[in-house]
Amino acid sequence: MQVEIEGRNTQVRQSWRNLIEQKLGKSEHFPNEITRARVTITHNPHHHLGDNQVQVVMAVAGQTLTVKKKGAEISTVLRSALSAAEREIETYHQYRYRRKRAVKPTPVHPDGTIARVFRAKGYGYIQTADSQIYFHRDVLEGLAFDDVQKGLPVSFELGEGENGPRAVRVFIVGNSRP
Repeated sequence: MQVEIEGRNTQVRQSWRNLIEQKLGKSEHFPNEITRARVTITHNPHHHLGDNQVQVVMAVAGQTLTVKKKGAEISTVLRSALSAAEREIETYHQYRYRRKRAVKPTPVHPDGTIARVFRAKGYGYIQTADSQIYFHRDVLEGLAFDDVQKGLPVSFELGEGENGPRAVRVFIVGNSRP
């Protein structure tokens, strides 16, 4: 990780550099996540409260994490900003790890053939290997109800209806599914 340290209206002390390198070095146990960090220490001598600021900007995969802290003593503000930066890195890592692990499994779509169609009533049945599954005309995807014929091969998503299992989405076999 590349670390840049800049002082504005102040000289960057070696103790500050050591602290920055130590704290940001801890983040390297998340390999290849932080590619670059920039720490800017700004001293404002004209403000009556000694309005010092530390800004930490970290480049991570696809985004930037930024922390800003203000206060009277630069060393106190620096510690506070670096602690906040550590928390930001940890939060980012947990979110990224959780997102990678929370991949939805691809749904399994059982196959069947159209067994019966009741055009006037707007529903029909799909014959599977072991049962017949009800479907309504509104659940057809990529297919008009008028085009549904007995023997047509289909795939479907199974759901629970008031009277038992039912197809909640019906696709023509071979059509791309979401």
